[in-house]
Amino acid sequence: MIGEKTDAVETFWREACAATGIDPETAYHAGTFADPALSPNVDKIGDLARIGQKRGTAHMALDFEKSGVARRAPGEPWVVLTAANEPLCLVRMTEVETVPFRDVTPEFAASEGEGDLSWDYWATVHQRYFEKQLAAWGESWRDDLPVVCESFELLWPKP
Repeated sequence: MIGEKTDAVETFWREACAATGIDPETAYHAGTFADPALSPNVDKIGDLARIGQKRGTAHMALDFEKSGVARRAPGEPWVVLTAANEPLCLVRMTEVETVPFRDVTPEFAASEGEGDLSWDYWATVHQRYFEKQLAAWGESWRDDLPVVCESFELLWPKP
């Protein structure tokens, strides 16, 4: 969840608002789906949202606290960024739920649009990523750690 509202991001936001009818004065989030320092796949993951395949993302609840990022809520827009802070697409949050890692549903795991869409694939790659984050924070992995599961819809540009 790394990102900055640069001039390019602001321009993209205004274009997206004009195309979708959103008031450009609406508050919005801007960021990647993962920390580029911890994942080489940030742009690939973002592209999945851009083409409409990815409709969900998960972060440890602790990530919001450690990163100083406000939690998103249903209805809020998010400009998805590349690792280079370039805008990819605009999504709108539709549902946000916090559950222990081990209780993430197979349906939510599939909504992330990654790998073979299975819960096992989701759990493997997310545990690996979360372990890297936790190590950087001096914390230990547990499968009961709270995970914020965010569902969203692609608003612009449409594939």
